[in-house]
Amino acid sequence: MCNDYIIVYNPPTYNIMNLMDHISTPLDIISYLTKSNISQINKDNFIDFLYFDEQKHRKGMIETLGIECYSAIYIANQIRKSIQNFDIYLCDQIRKNIGEIISVKGFYPKGVFITAMSSNFPTAVAVSIILNYAKIPVIIGGIHVSTSQEDVNIFIRKYCPYPEIVSQVVGPGDSNVIKNIVTDLISKRLSPNYLGETSIENGVWGATDVYSLPPMKLYLLKRIPIIGKLLLKIIRINPITPYLGCPYSCNFCSISTVPKKQRKFTTRTADDFIEEIMSFQKKGINFLNRFFFFLPDNLLLGGKLLHEILDKLISSEVKINYAAQISIDIASDKELLKKMRLSGATHFFIGLESLDIRNLEYIGKHVVKYIKKSGLTIEEYYRKQIKIIQDFGISVHASFILGLPYDIFKSKYNHTGLSIAEFCVKNHIGLQPCSLTDLPGSINFQQSQKNQQYLYGKQGTLNYLVSLCVTDLTEPNRIPPDSLYNSPLLVFYMAYEEVHKAANTPTALMNGLFMFYKSFLYPTKNGRNSLKERIIDSIWAFASQISVSQYIDHGEMISYSLNGITGTVERLYDIESNMGIKHMLKDFVYKFFR
Repeated sequence: MCNDYIIVYNPPTYNIMNLMDHISTPLDIISYLTKSNISQINKDNFIDFLYFDEQKHRKGMIETLGIECYSAIYIANQIRKSIQNFDIYLCDQIRKNIGEIISVKGFYPKGVFITAMSSNFPTAVAVSIILNYAKIPVIIGGIHVSTSQEDVNIFIRKYCPYPEIVSQVVGPGDSNVIKNIVTDLISKRLSPNYLGETSIENGVWGATDVYSLPPMKLYLLKRIPIIGKLLLKIIRINPITPYLGCPYSCNFCSISTVPKKQRKFTTRTADDFIEEIMSFQKKGINFLNRFFFFLPDNLLLGGKLLHEILDKLISSEVKINYAAQISIDIASDKELLKKMRLSGATHFFIGLESLDIRNLEYIGKHVVKYIKKSGLTIEEYYRKQIKIIQDFGISVHASFILGLPYDIFKSKYNHTGLSIAEFCVKNHIGLQPCSLTDLPGSINFQQSQKNQQYLYGKQGTLNYLVSLCVTDLTEPNRIPPDSLYNSPLLVFYMAYEEVHKAANTPTALMNGLFMFYKSFLYPTKNGRNSLKERIIDSIWAFASQISVSQYIDHGEMISYSLNGITGTVERLYDIESNMGIKHMLKDFVYKFFR
């Protein structure tokens, strides 16, 4: 007899912007994605509606870089801790479809847990409604639900025949919450709302009987001759986290208005973290279990715990290289930087955001006080800090935001985007180009809603729901500043030009070779004892720069109009009201029509 089962679903994002101003209910999203008439759905044919048009898939940067959804993996392990006699399936609609799992099992799951960012929330809406026709309970959580709690009522429950079996989790999916949900699922008395508080706990890993997904493939690496195809076969990025939470409230960040109790800094023990890393390598070490992405928004927040983790990594037998998000402040603590490198630090993702101090003040970056205290210009300060990090053998790529109030555009050959690109090229760092995007839950989002600066729709409207698919930082969803002629097209153009200058293949190879050399000169603790390990350290430093160059490929994917789906460039051109901008960028725009 087959076991009962639960599905943990991380929805992909779909490009549904063609529905802007052409949608009367969220049900229209289902018809658009399935090419089927939603009025014909019932409990007997609902599985057919779970297969979406893959040409409409809007691949995000996390997918492009091949980083698994840690929250889905974590929730699956939480469920396993809570109940032992259920099968648990991870699902993402691309590698494994919910309909496929249900068809193979031959009976319905006890429930489907969905974790949603804002960009994939419309997909979560569609899938939740479809499953509801078969009376399959849905529990939906994630950052979007936690920052926009009313959206589940407005866009999901209102359109479900059985709204009482749609539940939402606000805040983290901690052990108490998951235990209560599973108990309520079994007894068929699901509550409409659950409240979680603890972001990360000990022992929530290692469940061998969770049906996982096959590794993501970094197909865009094929752009890099010879080496790209080799890296494609051997690279896997494994997400892991020792702690979560952030005390800062940057205006653009989606967690800035979440109650502090629900985004408080939460840790697990150093031993539990190290044991999880070791579990990846218990059957031997290879390139698929060697590279990790440490998930904290800023690794420096660990304080004493970070030092304990690093000491244990250095003294352990694990052989890892890892990337982490961190602030530029790390360069001011050379002892800590040395310890991080010895432990396996290979690549840092740093939010530099802007080369204008006024922009940093606008978004509330805490680094401003250190820059002013140094007496250096912002470029001089960043350059000095980056060089220190690189001299320790650690690769860097930085995010920069375009569309800020003090950005400039004087001509195609003189604008903020090109200045940022030139800075990145000179300093041998990769670039993540971002547009100033109002993320639901952020201070910026609240302000633009109040001041009606949004481009597409007021919160709670159907246009707002549709436009959530572009909240992936690749294009603006708010009116840009006067300095950029209030033109979203111009912001996207600057980002496109920026990344093509800073992440093209020759530049990526140059950055990779530069970091191969730097890494070889300053190896990790494993590299200090073995020439082979030293070379492997250098390969990962090289590969890090090659991998982040995929931002250029991601930009290409979303830019083009193809198969009847309007690309970003054509769509922004259509809504552009400044005829001078339209004329100036006409040649740029037309190459994206296919």
